[in-house]
Amino acid sequence: MTKYALISVSDKSGIETLAMELEALGYTIVSTSRTAKHLKQFCHSLVQVSDLTGFPEILDGRVKTLHPKIHGAILADRSNSAHLSTLAAHQIGLIDIVVVNLYPFHAVRHEQTSTHREIIENIDIGGPSLIRAAAKNYSQVTVLTDPKDYTPTLEHLKQSSELPECWSAYLAQKAFALLSRYDAEIADYFEQLGAETQEKEVPPHIDLSCSLLSTLRYGENPHQKAGFYSDKRQGWEVVHGKELSFNNILDIDASLRAIRLFSEPTVVIIKHCNPCGIGSGSSLAEAYKKAFATDTVAPFGGIVVVNRSLDLETAVMINRIFTEIIIAPNYEPGVLEVLQKKKSRRLIRYSQSLLEKPANPLEIKTLTWGYLAQDWDLVNEGIENWQVVTQKQPTQEEFKALVFGWKAVSLLKSNAIVLARADRVLGFGIGQTSRIDSTALAIWKAKKYGHDLTGSVCASDGFFPYRDSIDEVYQHGIRALIQPGGSKGDEECIQACNELDLAMVFTGVRHFRH
Repeated sequence: MTKYALISVSDKSGIETLAMELEALGYTIVSTSRTAKHLKQFCHSLVQVSDLTGFPEILDGRVKTLHPKIHGAILADRSNSAHLSTLAAHQIGLIDIVVVNLYPFHAVRHEQTSTHREIIENIDIGGPSLIRAAAKNYSQVTVLTDPKDYTPTLEHLKQSSELPECWSAYLAQKAFALLSRYDAEIADYFEQLGAETQEKEVPPHIDLSCSLLSTLRYGENPHQKAGFYSDKRQGWEVVHGKELSFNNILDIDASLRAIRLFSEPTVVIIKHCNPCGIGSGSSLAEAYKKAFATDTVAPFGGIVVVNRSLDLETAVMINRIFTEIIIAPNYEPGVLEVLQKKKSRRLIRYSQSLLEKPANPLEIKTLTWGYLAQDWDLVNEGIENWQVVTQKQPTQEEFKALVFGWKAVSLLKSNAIVLARADRVLGFGIGQTSRIDSTALAIWKAKKYGHDLTGSVCASDGFFPYRDSIDEVYQHGIRALIQPGGSKGDEECIQACNELDLAMVFTGVRHFRH
């Protein structure tokens, strides 16, 4: 009985060797027109699908393999005599191996010059049908979707005509995973096409289908296995340094979320996903001095991100202490030479387009029994809805400081307090279980590093439930506050500000990060 291997691939990596090796093992190669044209010079037994089915490829290749003589040959249960009798009655042979990968929808979709029609034409129909059929019948049909699996499969076949059950199941799992990712990306494309007509609600289902980009040395701790997965282009690249860790990638993400909020030349210093310094100025060098001054201890071993091409003056200042990761949209001449002297340091270049909006439609958090999903908190609402609720109006300088502080506090883990001026943060109070503790911590940190708080402002990511924090900041010279409002204690807090001659602004929007 003739043994058939059906080969129809877009990615032709290693396909010539595979076809020739299968022929040597006694298989007749069946192929679609384009793959057959490629394999013709390598194979002696080549049969085109149209010759096997007796029906031509039609509709510009949209219909090639969708035929009972193909799918019957793959799906038949060889332990079922009725199935075999049906095949014999219709003169259908058996296909033992299916080698298929899919039209490059992902690559074409993300190619800037691709038209909508080109993207649609790269939605594969026959390929997924072949893969699904072969994977369903995995115990009797070998399904190959990844060139990496060609060699080990051949080695198995050279030892025995039947593959080990575990290997067949592995190949089937990879096949179904490929189909899942493929369909999810197509669905995502159509979701974006219809985004304007959709209600602004969370989707009824979530497809988490991503490919492993890199295996990481470990997770948050050395005993945890970890990997980096994505179905999107990263938007950033490592230009120097050893491979990134799990925690490194978290810090990079936090850094990019932070720097997108600032338009003036700005430096943000990140430690453990929280800012420990933020400064803006007329130059990056000036901005770095302000950011570093916030807390002169925490930046050691931290991450520095900038929103301008990194210049030599700023690079030299950053280089004075060990900085684990530096992130910039570009590096001016001579900068890399300075920064690359520390071999363990990572240097990252990011695309400005990465700051425009998240690549993923939702922010997803994993639970032990499911997932939570939400819209991204992009902190891009305008100030026109802000409301001064006190008798005292903030001065122009105070208002600038309130805007700066509001951006900064949105980046912190709650409860969070920021003490700021118009161009820098003076003190952070992060992640405390009460707001008064966060307030006290922010003041203590500012005093520790010698910052004069007179005339500065206070930003709170959530509302003040009581006046205690207001009384506390007043004692240290702070003269304006910003908070979401919305507490039962709002009137108490407004009254306290009026008594103390402080200005207070309600944003009407909370930026709480649990």
